[in-house]
Amino acid sequence: MENVDENEVFESKDKQIVPFLLTQTEVNFLGTRFSGDSLYFRFCPLQITLKLVNDFLGRKAPLVQPKELLDAVETYRDVVFGMKDKRRKYGGHF
Repeated sequence: MENVDENEVFESKDKQIVPFLLTQTEVNFLGTRFSGDSLYFRFCPLQITLKLVNDFLGRKAPLVQPKELLDAVETYRDVVFGMKDKRRKYGGHF
């Protein structure tokens, strides 16, 4: 993926918002980053992502097929636990 302006990136570690965003075709999942002990999931474009998050929090978000959402939750868990295992294995360093 091409370089993205960091000012256009939305980051979250929220266990409800991230799986929801993973199901949305209007946003791009850019990957993850660590800050201290927290793992952040990164999405763009920022304005569309913010609207989706606000709609989600206001219970106005687009409906998602249950299987699609459960797959996204599983992906979220796999990434989080995979990163935690790597950090433990390498003493907190990659």
